[in-house]
Amino acid sequence: MGSIKKLIRLTRVFRKDKNKDIFKENYSSKLVHNQEVLDINIRTIRNPSNKYSSLIFKEKFSSENGFRIIYSKGFNSFGFKEKVDVIFCDIKNQVIETYSNFNPNKMTKLHEKAASVYVLSNNMNKFLNIKQNDLLKILK
Repeated sequence: MGSIKKLIRLTRVFRKDKNKDIFKENYSSKLVHNQEVLDINIRTIRNPSNKYSSLIFKEKFSSENGFRIIYSKGFNSFGFKEKVDVIFCDIKNQVIETYSNFNPNKMTKLHEKAASVYVLSNNMNKFLNIKQNDLLKILK
């Protein structure tokens, strides 16, 4: 019985729902950088199965969309097809660490103070001028 439940969970992870757009207004929020609202849609990911269905094996990351992974203290880019920018924030929404041009199939070090991880398209850290101790929030 336990193996059947595991098989069902595994199929749910890799099943794609074609009618569901993950960046509709009721699913995503806007990114706020130092009290300035940016035109970037952020989708919140709360568990590993959502991470696999939203991020893994994604063909292209657009500059208008990004992801926020909560309850995460590290990040890996296994299954990614292109470079991304990764930003770690603490519980007060301050930037702890930034990674620009993070390669596929790599892992970051563990950040004990991290409360959320933002995943943006390539070179967005430089474009938005995000650095340590900046504030990153989402606006619903």
